[in-house]
Amino acid sequence: MQATYIQVGREIDYTPGADVDAGEVVVQGSLIGVSNTAIDSGDLGTLAVSGIFDVDQHAEIITAGSAVYWDADGSSVSGTASAGAATATATGNTFMGFAQAVTAEADSYVRVSLRSAETVAGAVDTATSLTGTASTFPIAGLEAAQGGSISTTGGASTTSGNAGGASTIVGGLAGATGVGGAASVTGGGGGATSGTGGAASIVGGAARSAASNAVGGAAAITGGIGKGNLAGGAVSATGGVAGTTGAGGAIAVAGGAGGATSGTGGAITVAGGAGTAGNANGGAVSVICGNAHGSGTDGVLSLGTSNTSAISIGASAIVTAFAGPVQDRSFSEVTATAGGGTDGLIPAGCKLAIVTSGTATHAVSLPISSVGDEIEILVTGAACELVSAVTAHQVNQVTVGETNELALVQDSLYRCKYVAANNWIVTGLTKLGAAEAALVPDSRA
Repeated sequence: MQATYIQVGREIDYTPGADVDAGEVVVQGSLIGVSNTAIDSGDLGTLAVSGIFDVDQHAEIITAGSAVYWDADGSSVSGTASAGAATATATGNTFMGFAQAVTAEADSYVRVSLRSAETVAGAVDTATSLTGTASTFPIAGLEAAQGGSISTTGGASTTSGNAGGASTIVGGLAGATGVGGAASVTGGGGGATSGTGGAASIVGGAARSAASNAVGGAAAITGGIGKGNLAGGAVSATGGVAGTTGAGGAIAVAGGAGGATSGTGGAITVAGGAGTAGNANGGAVSVICGNAHGSGTDGVLSLGTSNTSAISIGASAIVTAFAGPVQDRSFSEVTATAGGGTDGLIPAGCKLAIVTSGTATHAVSLPISSVGDEIEILVTGAACELVSAVTAHQVNQVTVGETNELALVQDSLYRCKYVAANNWIVTGLTKLGAAEAALVPDSRA
């Protein structure tokens, strides 16, 4: 025989080391009982560990159904100061049960259903496993003024060189033809009238070594492996649906910042899956903007709008196709100045420079460029001169960096093509579209 029945368990035997009054709350570890009668020191008596009791409470509001704790040093509304009181505050106190009705701050008592013998609202210090015995197995943080957090942490290694224990959340295994159980990580909902929803984060572990180099832990989201001729599980990241008039939740993918004193920022790679056998195609990569509704505008796809030194698109034997019109409409407004200084410099990469000139002696300057660059110049306001910010630059075989300049006619359009190192070819069209005669720079006035 491994066990012998003793009693139902609503009451337990108790022999105190000091006199106990009738109705006194007694704490033994995580177990709370209430003495049914007075018990003299050293005498055998009983403690009730279940049942409903009116218990001295702190001067606070305790809502019906809330967890109630015993503060051994607390002061109650009408009892002896620092002799103990019931409270809804968990920190530093012992769980005793659940409130049966709401109380006010001025109430002397809270009606409590004792439950510490059945449920302990603290941490499970050690366990080999937790297995549900019902259709659901919820684990919920404490409902209180400040909601209680829930933490699942892999065990720490006690041996140098060994890994810490993993922490895994895995959906349940399906039946023979059923769907596997989903695994979800969802931030808590915001307050009923206002308040931001809770964030959901998956973050790789930080390297903790201060004495040597160590890599931070990776964070991976991977779809499940398919079998036979069926696809692997998809991975989806979707911004939250907006309120009635709000914007939908954004999705951000950002490489990690470089080290505090040096180090390259982390790269971001988006790659379709590789075809692995049987002449299979590689996985496609699609970046698609959101569809507009009604008279709205479709979402804009932006590449390199800020903090970008270059955008590289290239591959061997690349085939590029556009499903709609592609047109570069970029332009810059440039003011001709004496000598074509800073204000008169045409920006590098400019497609169309619309030049305003107050006098024919003012000039605009061609920028530092790369072979193949092309700039169009439309002259408005008055005629002006064309020079270059680079002393070695030639326009139509004449150096214009320091000693010469090319006269540009008001209302004409000029095409400047950088065809070789330090070599521009410039042609012009009148406002009627006729080609201007050969353009030859002359000495600066």
